[in-house]
Amino acid sequence: MLISEAFNLYRDDYIRLKNQSRRTEETHETCKKLLLQYLEDKPIECLTLSDIREWCNDLAKTRATNSVRVYVIRLRAVISYLNIRDIPCIKVELIPVPAREATVPVYLTESEVDAMIACAYNVRNAFVISLLYSSGIRLSELISLNRGQIVDRRFTVMGKGRKPRLCFIDSRTEHLMEQYLKSRKDHNSALIVSFEHKDRMTATNIQLLVRNSAARAGITKKVTPHTLRHSFATNFLRNNGNMRYLSAMLGHASLDTTMMYAHVVDHDLQKQYEKYHTI
Repeated sequence: MLISEAFNLYRDDYIRLKNQSRRTEETHETCKKLLLQYLEDKPIECLTLSDIREWCNDLAKTRATNSVRVYVIRLRAVISYLNIRDIPCIKVELIPVPAREATVPVYLTESEVDAMIACAYNVRNAFVISLLYSSGIRLSELISLNRGQIVDRRFTVMGKGRKPRLCFIDSRTEHLMEQYLKSRKDHNSALIVSFEHKDRMTATNIQLLVRNSAARAGITKKVTPHTLRHSFATNFLRNNGNMRYLSAMLGHASLDTTMMYAHVVDHDLQKQYEKYHTI
């Protein structure tokens, strides 16, 4: 069995049969493509630990450590499935997973978000920014929202693993939504639509919308839709929000993932130290 055939088998028999997310399949296909580019399409039973190590070293030249880690995990999933099927190949236990590299998320302050909303090109763009910041939802979750889905500042999204999650918006976002929907003349079911095509906005267009609004507001940080998600989480914790509640609102499978925002707690600890430590 060739490497490509092994990846296709796992995709068809596991990812699609289990009805995993489109994002999971995209990552799987990218992993396959990168592996084939480096090793070519040789038999999977000929894949060695040395091959995998050299492939990872090559990826590390152009990709972050955590990205390499994601691709190794995808490869391990395929190998593990082949091991269960008794298809000859390397044992999954021999393939180590690179350690996750600790990172401090880039986030915006309340005033920076206010400036982005104020400098947005139109009410739709202001609504998109406010919605991402007030709810902490992912870009893919935003795109999938439909009209009428947000009621009494509450709505449910299907997060990673197709798990439903309750989300909320604030009064500013509700007001902007009402203004935006009132300005709409189309009958598209999507909550956010493109002006040109009257169709559901794409991820690329929303990313551009956010980046342009940040530039108009004079923000020099690299700002993406995910930056607004980080900003939501940071704001929640700085206002003494509970980490477990935040984890539920972000749709994290593990509290360990939410701990990436511990830098906020560290900052507050320093303020407490400076306030109460005397010499």
